[in-house]
Amino acid sequence: MGTTTTHDTVAAPAMGAANLTQSRDADVSFRGLVALGGASVVLYAAVAVLSHRFVFGEGFTERPLLAVLALFAACFALYTAAIALGVKCRADRRLAAAIIVPAIVFRLALLTSEPIQEIDVYRYLWDGAAAAHGVNPFRYAPEQVRAADADDGELPADLRHLAELRDRSASLGEALQRIHFGELTTVYPPVSQVVFAMAEWTIPAGASVFQRVTIFKAVLLLFDGATIYLVWLLLRMAGRHPAWVIAYAWCPLVLKEFANSGHLDAIAVCFTTAAVWLTAKSLFDSRCRRPALWGAAGAVFLGLAVGAKLYGVVLVPLLVGVAFVQVGWRHAVKLGLIALAVSGVLLAPMLLTEPAAASSPQSPQAGLAVFMTRWEMNDFLFMLLVENLRPSGASAGSSEVWFAVVPDAWRKALIEPLASRLAVDAGMAAFLVTRAFTSVAFLAVALGLAWRASRRRRLDSFLEAAFLTLAWFWLLSPTQNPWYWTWALPLLPFARGRAWWAVSGIAFAYYLRFWLAYHYPEGPVGGTSYGGQAFFDYVVTWIEFAPWFACLCVAAWRRDAPARDASGADGRG
Repeated sequence: MGTTTTHDTVAAPAMGAANLTQSRDADVSFRGLVALGGASVVLYAAVAVLSHRFVFGEGFTERPLLAVLALFAACFALYTAAIALGVKCRADRRLAAAIIVPAIVFRLALLTSEPIQEIDVYRYLWDGAAAAHGVNPFRYAPEQVRAADADDGELPADLRHLAELRDRSASLGEALQRIHFGELTTVYPPVSQVVFAMAEWTIPAGASVFQRVTIFKAVLLLFDGATIYLVWLLLRMAGRHPAWVIAYAWCPLVLKEFANSGHLDAIAVCFTTAAVWLTAKSLFDSRCRRPALWGAAGAVFLGLAVGAKLYGVVLVPLLVGVAFVQVGWRHAVKLGLIALAVSGVLLAPMLLTEPAAASSPQSPQAGLAVFMTRWEMNDFLFMLLVENLRPSGASAGSSEVWFAVVPDAWRKALIEPLASRLAVDAGMAAFLVTRAFTSVAFLAVALGLAWRASRRRRLDSFLEAAFLTLAWFWLLSPTQNPWYWTWALPLLPFARGRAWWAVSGIAFAYYLRFWLAYHYPEGPVGGTSYGGQAFFDYVVTWIEFAPWFACLCVAAWRRDAPARDASGADGRG
C-alpha cells in the first residue's frame, strides 16, 4: 500500500507537468495559427490589388503575373504551416473561429478582384442570361449571336431573342464579346446552367460587367462555403482533428479558382463532397437510423454532381463496390442505378441538343465533342504517351519533341492507317488512341481502388479511395487545368502520401504558360528551340510534374517496404 502511494504521489506531479506543457504548446500553436491567418489576409489583399492590373485584352506584357504567383507561393507556404500548427491546437470553438473567420476574410478579399488570367466566367454569365430568358444555352454558339442581326426577320425566334438581349444590355453584350472559343457551343452541363440562371436573376438590370462577375462569384462562394462545412462533417465522422479542414478552407488554389476566377467547379465540388458524406454516413455510421435513405440521397447528389460537371461519374464504381460489401448487391445496384439515372436525366438537355445550323459558312461545333477529342493542356502522363504516338510534324507545338523516343516510322505505321480509317488527321488519331489507353488505365485504377476499399471495410479506406480516384482521374487526363484539382481537395485530409499535399502548390505553374506566351510569342526560350507556349508544354511541365512523380514513387516504395520485408521473412518473398 505504502509503495503504491509513493508511486502515485510521484506520478501525479509528472502528469500535471506534462499536461501543462501540452497546454502551453497548444496555446503557442494557436497564437501561431492566428498570426498565419493575419499574414495571409495581407497577402490576399495584395493579390486583389494587383488583380486590377489584369485588364481584359490589354497590356499583356505589363501584367504583374510573376508577382502574383510569388504572392500565391507565399500563401501556400503559410497554408502548409497553418495545417501543421492547427492540428496541435485544442479542438474547441476558439479554434473553429480562428479557422473560419480568416477563410471568410480571404474570400471577401478576392471577391471584388479582377479574374487573373481566366475568362471562363464571361461564358457563364452569357449562358445564365440565355437560360434565364428561356433560350436553350446549348443551341447557339456565341459567335452566332455576335453575328446575328436583331432586325433580320428570317432569324429563328430564339436567336433573335438572344440578339435583342445582347443589344438591350451593354454589360451582357460586353460579356458576350469576351467569350473565347466563340465558335463552340457551351460545354457546361444543365445543373450548372440552372445555377447560372439563378445568378442572373439576382443581378440588377443595369449592372456593369464587373458587378455581374462579382455577384456571380458570390453565388459560387455559397457552394464553396457549404463544401467547407461538409469537409468538417467528414472529419468529425472519421474522428480526425477538425483543423484538417484548413486543407480545403485555406487552400490558395481554391481561393484563386473560386473567389478570384469564379470557376463553376465550386458547384460540382460541393455536390460531390455531399455525395461522399451521405454515402459514408449510410455505410459506416452505426448511429444512422435510415441508412438506405441516406444512401439513396448520396446517389442523387452524385447524379447532381455529374449534372454540374461530368467528372463525378468516376466515383460510381467505388460507391457501388463498397455498398456491395457493406449492405449487399441489391442495395448496391440500386444506388448505382439511381446515380446513373439522375445523371442521365440531368444531362439529357445537353446531350440531345444539336447545335443550330449557322447562316454563315462557319458552322458551330459542339463544345463537348471538341473538348473530349482535342483538348490538351498542362498534361504530363498523357503528353508522354501522345507525343510518342504522333508522327513527326503532327505535334501541336513543335515538330521536334525531345522526349519522343519511339521511331517516327513506327508511329506512322501505327497512326496513319487509323487516321485514314477514321477520316481524321494524324494528330487527332494519336490523341484518340491515347485517350482510349488512358481511359482503360484509369478504369483499372478506379476498379482497383474500389476493390481495395471494399475489402478493408473502413471509413478511412473509403475516403482515401474516393480521393485517389479523383486524383488519378486528373493525373491521367489530357486537360490538367489547376482548377480541376479542386475536385479532389475536399478529401485531401484522408490521403496518406505527403506528396499529394504539394499538388495544389505546383499547380500554379500552369499560369507560367501565359507569361511565356506573352514574352516569348515566337522566339526561343533559354537556348532551346521552343517558343513560349511550346517551352511550357515540353519543358515547364517536366519541371512541374517529374520531381513530384519521383517523390510519389519513393514514398509509395517506402510505405510498402515493411510489407515486403515481412513477406520475405515469412518465406513468401
